[in-house]
Amino acid sequence: MHTSIHDFAMPRSERVAAFADRLRLLGDPVRLTICCALAQGETNPTCLAELAGVPVQGVSQHLSRLRLSGVVRARRDGQRVWYELIDAHVRALVQELLDAPGPDAATATGIGAAAGATGEAAAGTPVRA
Repeated sequence: MHTSIHDFAMPRSERVAAFADRLRLLGDPVRLTICCALAQGETNPTCLAELAGVPVQGVSQHLSRLRLSGVVRARRDGQRVWYELIDAHVRALVQELLDAPGPDAATATGIGAAAGATGEAAAGTPVRA
């Protein structure tokens, strides 16, 4: 039982604010789906768009925000762009989601369940891992 505020071990307010900003960034289902996919390896925006069930242009906007926040990094290979998840804290949070048991956990057929989907992409095609 805590009898005063001095009994609590609390992080500094700046750290709380930074963590809250990171959680807000991941609070968007499309961005969270992108991070779930990238936690499993480098991929391109076309694949991420299919996994997230949104147009490539929409994924590009989310990737831009994630890149500017230091969560992902882009790599050019000729005309293709590949993305990878580089933020270790985000990777740890996403891994918790991927490892979680139950109906909200990632499935063997893909990560669609983690983003609130039913294991199928918007076009009705199965989600690939």
